[in-house]
Amino acid sequence: MNDDAELQIRTGLFRGTVVRCRVTAHRSRFGVEVQITSREEKPAAFIDFVLLPGRNQRVPPEYFPPVGAEMEAVVVAFMPNGELRLDARPSVVEEWKEKGVTPDGPTS
Repeated sequence: MNDDAELQIRTGLFRGTVVRCRVTAHRSRFGVEVQITSREEKPAAFIDFVLLPGRNQRVPPEYFPPVGAEMEAVVVAFMPNGELRLDARPSVVEEWKEKGVTPDGPTS
């Protein structure tokens, strides 16, 4: 099952859903692997390095959050390979918290 919409429905992780996650590994210079901790299933996910800092900023690998760090992030999409992608930029998290997402999808 690789269809983004189908995976969103099956997991209940819709675009814009704010989740808590814990860093489990660094993926070279590309970003961090995380595990969602605010869900019963606790699926694995990935945060690209450009989706870690504030808007229009870049974080070099030596400044990635350490393994074990907890943070909030927003569901972006399921990739064709089924990998869940998140966005941890604080401004994006706050924006989606204000919008809100229900188990059936966005509220607006």
